Amino acid sequence: MTTFTKFACALFLVGLGAAAQAQEADAGDAPEQPVVTADNANIEEVVVIGRYKAAATDIVSERMDASVPVDMLDAEAISRVGDGDVAAALRRVPGLTLAQGKFVYVRGLGERYSSAQLNSAAVPSPDLTRNVLPLDIFPADIVDALTVSKGYSPELPAAFGGGNVNIRTKRVPEDIVLGLKIKSGWNTNNSDDAWTYSGGDDDKFGDDDGTRDLPDALQAAINTYQGSFSPGNILQILERDGGFHTIEEAQLINRQLATELNRNVDVRDKDLPADIGLEATGGYRWFLGENWEVGFLALGAYDDNWRNRERINRRINLPESDFSETQRTVRSTSITGSLSLGARFTDDHEIGTNTMFIRNTEDEASVSQTCAQGQFNDCADATSPAQGRIAELRFEQRELEVNQISGSHTLGDATLDILGDGFNWLEPLRDLQYTWYWSDSQADTDIPNEVRMESLDTLDPGSGAVLDTRIRSTLTAGRYTFAELEDEVESNGFAVTYPFYGDGWDLELAAGYDYVRKTRFFEQITFGLGSTDAGFNAVSSGTPSEVFSDANILDPSTGIQVALNIGQFGEESYAAAQVNDASWFKFDLLLNETWRIAAGFRYEDFVQLSIPLDILSFGEPRIAATLEEIRDGVIAEDEYYPSLAVTYILPGFWADEFQLRAAYSETVARPDIREVTESIFIDPLTEARVQGRASLQSSDVTNYDLRGEWLWDSGDSFSVSLFWKDIDNPIETVQGGASEDNILFTFVNGDTGEIYGAEVEWLKGLGSFSSRLEGFYIAGNATFSDSDLDLDRAVPGAASITNDSRRLTQHSEWVANLQFGWDSADAKHAATLVYNAFGERIFFAGVDGNDDAFEQPFHSLDLVYSWYPTENLTVKVKAQNLLDESLEIEQTGSAGTVTVIEQDVGSTFTLDLKWEL
Repeated sequence: MTTFTKFACALFLVGLGAAAQAQEADAGDAPEQPVVTADNANIEEVVVIGRYKAAATDIVSERMDASVPVDMLDAEAISRVGDGDVAAALRRVPGLTLAQGKFVYVRGLGERYSSAQLNSAAVPSPDLTRNVLPLDIFPADIVDALTVSKGYSPELPAAFGGGNVNIRTKRVPEDIVLGLKIKSGWNTNNSDDAWTYSGGDDDKFGDDDGTRDLPDALQAAINTYQGSFSPGNILQILERDGGFHTIEEAQLINRQLATELNRNVDVRDKDLPADIGLEATGGYRWFLGENWEVGFLALGAYDDNWRNRERINRRINLPESDFSETQRTVRSTSITGSLSLGARFTDDHEIGTNTMFIRNTEDEASVSQTCAQGQFNDCADATSPAQGRIAELRFEQRELEVNQISGSHTLGDATLDILGDGFNWLEPLRDLQYTWYWSDSQADTDIPNEVRMESLDTLDPGSGAVLDTRIRSTLTAGRYTFAELEDEVESNGFAVTYPFYGDGWDLELAAGYDYVRKTRFFEQITFGLGSTDAGFNAVSSGTPSEVFSDANILDPSTGIQVALNIGQFGEESYAAAQVNDASWFKFDLLLNETWRIAAGFRYEDFVQLSIPLDILSFGEPRIAATLEEIRDGVIAEDEYYPSLAVTYILPGFWADEFQLRAAYSETVARPDIREVTESIFIDPLTEARVQGRASLQSSDVTNYDLRGEWLWDSGDSFSVSLFWKDIDNPIETVQGGASEDNILFTFVNGDTGEIYGAEVEWLKGLGSFSSRLEGFYIAGNATFSDSDLDLDRAVPGAASITNDSRRLTQHSEWVANLQFGWDSADAKHAATLVYNAFGERIFFAGVDGNDDAFEQPFHSLDLVYSWYPTENLTVKVKAQNLLDESLEIEQTGSAGTVTVIEQDVGSTFTLDLKWEL
């Protein structure tokens, strides 16, 4: 089926309801459209065309009340398009694109130029490769609203280049809430054969039951033999007791240690089950007397799905003979639990808590077939073709625990009345507001027993069929990695606001304080298992569990041994810390309901330190860096970050409400914790090696914004924005080299960079054009921009860069989001066709004459249909990636333009059943 045919079919499905409704309209008078009031939409009474426009009007109103340019999505808008997590939902915001399914790029700037908060507080990241928060771990069902601030205001963190994303979770409801949802789904790629292996009994809960733990005997041996399992070192340790010992005794100990590794790691076929998801929600608010209210909201959710992913990696200069094809099967399991408690005293005082636990686990089994011309796995050899075979297992368990408490206290009418005449001296402070928060959260990531087994397939010269598979004769044919990450963030702060009222003017003064302390520790240990002895050839044919059986390992003639940290790239372990002490002030002045001026500044005293560690060093310090290297990696900054926003308000200019706002600010983008250490890690998307650079500097960003916004009482809206950002010392990802089976990325500071462009957004009900179109709407947004970057080749790491003048990494020249929706007159049916796409963007900068690598446009087309048969029941059908797009990264070199990375995504179909009281 062609792309055009798929698109036409989806459009036809959305339009099915139109025919039925048009026939009803011909048969009689069109039904009166429902009226949404402040009781059920939190806005003044307006006439709307359906569920989506009611929510959208509320959001647009809140957006126009903000002092700086912001974009928002609420729970209804997210549900309407069927996105399952926060990252996917944010694709719908103007100028935002999604990378690796979890990181959001704002206005073409990478994730380093944006910050994310949970209820306005900093939280840690469970992602091994980045300090920024992966937004895919937050299920959409916990979200009350998503706010994307594109204009800077002093109460926001200064680490603000593209924008700030604030995830506002659901709080205590106004009335009883009780709901249950069950869902199931299927992906088109799941019809193919899949891989699995013998895991633990608790894998279905995303939790390792200890099957993959580092064996106690190996942990004890690391200390006993002081970080080295070589027979020579073991012999030296043994001889410390003064007795007589032989090398054969040391070799036996090594072999016995090797048997402690889990070798039940054979990959086998599996038929994949359907997706499954469960969710339960409950909440209530009690009214205690005239002034007190208390309540709670609890949510629990479970999701489990399997996905097949086929990936092809090609080398830029020999794509036909140097490549790998990988068949991956990934099981994703997530468990979410949240509890919000709240107490309110009159309308002036409120305290709320938010406790959240999120577990997000990916369990992957993959088999790669590799070819490399001139190597011993040369698939093109006419007489004795052979291919490499790499089987890999990876169980990554990510957990986030959050505990937050916040309060808001206003010296309002109710409070002053209760205090009585004895506190009349407080009258001049009427409407003074004090807000505060405290947040303590920890992210833990555990990757136990990550396994890589390398084999060699002998192929039939005629048919290409596999004749024999043998474990490679190397000391690292089997590689076992154990990794742990702990990331803890504590933050607290307060703000005080006080309004003044005059004749024709209103003034609000605000000041506040924020403190954030972050600690991050990463530890990784790798074991190698294998042999280079001639005797190994007698047993090397078969699966890993057969070749590395206890009998074969303990047989001295095979020469099998275990090595500690063999074949690694350096000191992967590190410790890091951040402290950010910030205070801020701003004023917000409204003149004659026409001019609004908001200005202020933020002061931040920021310190960051990252130290690479060698956890296997026993005779020397475990800090794997010189004092000079540590000093180079320290970032210590104390700066002021000003902001100014001016808004002109003119009701009745083309629309019922209109405002034009201009904003200016200065912010910063700082290097990631891991980017300023020399540690090397693996990027999960490209499987490339990534190495930090201690000399990286922060990027200073100057922001300019201009936005015009129109809002009609009917719920229609339109906005257009212009923006320009000037960046000093932009941080860029460049290719640092390559090996037979991998690429090395590193980071450099550019000289200068800038990005500039325009955004347009609209929501329009189509009923004004024809009565037959009542209930239909079209919504969307588009961003068109360009960027410039100048690199100085004298900067460390930049000497071999091919293009020293180009666009910024990860910048897309255009981003588009379109929605075509329909709401039935009886409010029982709704359908939405959703399209999202972005222009090609630089994935990494090329070196040594090779051009930059570009991620190709991904055209996402989704269809969501909702049926509301009763007031309590919702049936939702979702179809995602109807165009069956795939991820592709292209690079041009001596062999022409090559798709260096290609990965299938597949189309997903989901059925949701939801019951609510």
